[in-house]
Amino acid sequence: MLSARNLDDQTYEEIVRAAEGRLPWLCPVWTDHNAHDPGITILELMAWYKEMQQYHMNQFTDALRYKLLKLAGMDRREAAPARCAVELPPDAPARLAGERLITREGIPFELTEAVPARRPVVARVQVVQGERRMDVGELLEDRRVTFLPFGGDGGPDSRLLVGFSQLGEGDLRLWFDVEASDGAPRNPFASLDQVPRLIRWDCLGAEGTALLRDETHALSVSGYVTLRPEGEWPAGEDGLHWLALTLEDPGCEERVRLSGLSAGRWPALQRETWAEHHTFLAPARPDWTVCLADALARDGALAVFLRTGERWEQTGAWQAAATLDGRILQVDTTAAVQDGADNVLVVVLDGDRSGRLLFDAKGLPGERFFLDLEGRTALTESFVLLCDTLDRDGQVRPALWRCVDDLYACGPRDRVFTYDPVRETITFGDGEHGALLCRGEGAVLVAGLALTRGAGGNIPAGTDLTFLLDGGTVPSQAARGGADRETAAQTQARLLQALSTTRKCVSADDYERLARETPGLRVAAAKALPGYDPDEPTGVSRLPTVTVVAVPAGAGDAPLPDSRFLEAVQRQMDRVRPIGTQVKVVSPVYVELRAELVLRAGSEATDEALRAGLSAWLRSSGIGGTLRAGDAMAAVQAVPGVLQVREVSLRSLGPGCYQNEEGDLLLPRRAIPRLGALRTERLSDRSGGR
Repeated sequence: MLSARNLDDQTYEEIVRAAEGRLPWLCPVWTDHNAHDPGITILELMAWYKEMQQYHMNQFTDALRYKLLKLAGMDRREAAPARCAVELPPDAPARLAGERLITREGIPFELTEAVPARRPVVARVQVVQGERRMDVGELLEDRRVTFLPFGGDGGPDSRLLVGFSQLGEGDLRLWFDVEASDGAPRNPFASLDQVPRLIRWDCLGAEGTALLRDETHALSVSGYVTLRPEGEWPAGEDGLHWLALTLEDPGCEERVRLSGLSAGRWPALQRETWAEHHTFLAPARPDWTVCLADALARDGALAVFLRTGERWEQTGAWQAAATLDGRILQVDTTAAVQDGADNVLVVVLDGDRSGRLLFDAKGLPGERFFLDLEGRTALTESFVLLCDTLDRDGQVRPALWRCVDDLYACGPRDRVFTYDPVRETITFGDGEHGALLCRGEGAVLVAGLALTRGAGGNIPAGTDLTFLLDGGTVPSQAARGGADRETAAQTQARLLQALSTTRKCVSADDYERLARETPGLRVAAAKALPGYDPDEPTGVSRLPTVTVVAVPAGAGDAPLPDSRFLEAVQRQMDRVRPIGTQVKVVSPVYVELRAELVLRAGSEATDEALRAGLSAWLRSSGIGGTLRAGDAMAAVQAVPGVLQVREVSLRSLGPGCYQNEEGDLLLPRRAIPRLGALRTERLSDRSGGR
């Protein structure tokens, strides 16, 4: 354990007294040590300066803490915007990407995608099981009601049919509200390819259906599903275009339960964009034309640059016109270099704030500018500046500069700057760590800036958002994921948490914990069995082997993993196991037990209550081990109404279980006990029941 040293351990008086005590040894001829002596005045000045230095050296600032945490591999998490989705009715007008919305409290949001004028309309939703069909469209109107889209048993004939009275432009995208099941939570997925079940998507009547993107992971979590019908998709029964979801493999985990389905939800971010830039590869033409299809470009101010060599130069040979589809921009690109790379740069600024986004530079080391962001936080991943930059040939040309956390590791030619969200300032280098700015009017232009309120953007579900363009109001989902910039204390706590847990297997507890954390799975239980090999006749491994018994959080009393589940846990174990140890992931073996009880109890201690009490105790006993008779008696005694327990006898109906003379039952190492037959004998009436 390292102890922190106190560097500020002397007061001013102690420093002066110690220095005066050294004078007879250093200068014996100096005999006047009174305050009027000029030498004593200088000594007191140095003592004051030493005390001030000691104080500053003893301060452990957040800036120093951040650097030490970065050396330990912990980067500070930046602010993140909240995400939500807005529900647009079929007759709502088209919207451009970046269209701004606002809550009643003044929290701004932006659409992340364009909303076309023609959108799909869901007319009917049916659950099909064999010959039976049930309309569930009315259930979707009440978000508190859930239903099983593939019926209760989820057999091969189970399907969900979605009928559309109108198809939209382009690909078909649907939002599914999936209800989380009770029990073990699902671990985050590692990739979009992970699916716990197999669902076939068919646009009935079309030549084929391509599943482009499934954010729900086969209806495991809420999200979007994007489809593309191949060829013509004709109308079928009732004049509707039918989409069929067929459950081909239900998997071993929970049954799918839905509470909502929508074709009119569009994603939005709690973000306010003040500046953004677009780059294009344009041919050399006097009338090259492009459409900037976003709301900021439609309403904002533009600055156009051409790349004539290795750098950008601003041009005035352009004209633009705002349309419903965005901003049509026509540029004379005959002077742009044609080398196969982007040669046109368009900077778009918020028209109301363009004056705040242009700065005059003095060319001084460490130059700093105040942004005046009105209390909001800039998203650093999109923060870009266009600055007048001195090239190697001595010419000054505009160039893009990026935002970094620290200038210390930057070189003298690195075009970088730092951002302080507390002071709302940007700081440039000093010519040694980070390049110097060039002096001039309008030398710094903000080319990319998006602001967020962080955690303040997390709003509850049902909040109405209003479009600033026309005042249209739409409901929204709950906005989640907004986070403020991480503080030094939070980063330090995250480091301590990371140090307290290991991502490699050392002990049996590590194998069990990491198996339960398998990405994308709901693992109800895991048991590590060191030295046990299920493929050996004796069960004793000749090689370093750890067997992991994995149990899914599935439906029913005896869930068993399928091959997909076991393979996922096996991949997880292979990533975290020691090099010289082999890991085998196996399914559990359920052992049915017969219980006989002799007790004295009241009328409320029914056989159902006794069965529930014993079953709960068996579930808590875990995998393998020993079932002690005393624990079984305690579980029965805890049932309400039980006055006295005289005898509890447990018997196994299968092989592999052994019972000792105390009545304890020894289970196989992979076994999970289940209660089968239950016989009770009540001493009050000497009668039994099953």
